[in-house]
Amino acid sequence: MENHQITVRARLIVIKNGKLLVQYRQKQNFYHYFGGHLDLGETILDTCIRETKEECGDDVVFDFKKILYIRDFILPSDNEQSLELFILGDINKFEELEGLKDSQHPDDSVWLTWLDINHLPDNLYPHPLSQKLLSDYKSGFKNTGEYIGRMD
Repeated sequence: MENHQITVRARLIVIKNGKLLVQYRQKQNFYHYFGGHLDLGETILDTCIRETKEECGDDVVFDFKKILYIRDFILPSDNEQSLELFILGDINKFEELEGLKDSQHPDDSVWLTWLDINHLPDNLYPHPLSQKLLSDYKSGFKNTGEYIGRMD
């Protein structure tokens, strides 16, 4: 039997002035919550801090609020399985992040952008999370650590 590993990823939810910070992938034409995998020996908070610095600049300060959602991400065709933690937080930047290119994509095809939380596009993935996020945002994110399952 093959040895399969499950990756743990932190997906960051940052909302400022009614806007949600996400990454846009031009080649595939979709948006997604920014963040990345936990490195060995790294805490969830360490990952959030590292990922915000990687995506938003070394001078960004991340304020951890709480884990909102826990999601299973399974792609058997790609032999991939992840546990995703959607983490509510805040950062000390806003306008200067609009259009900031992801240095891990030298072709400049991935960048940060702010989306209106009340009008999230259909190509924000995972799509079913958008309506839940909006509803929970309007009610003040009362729940913590809610298991949302597979939500493809």
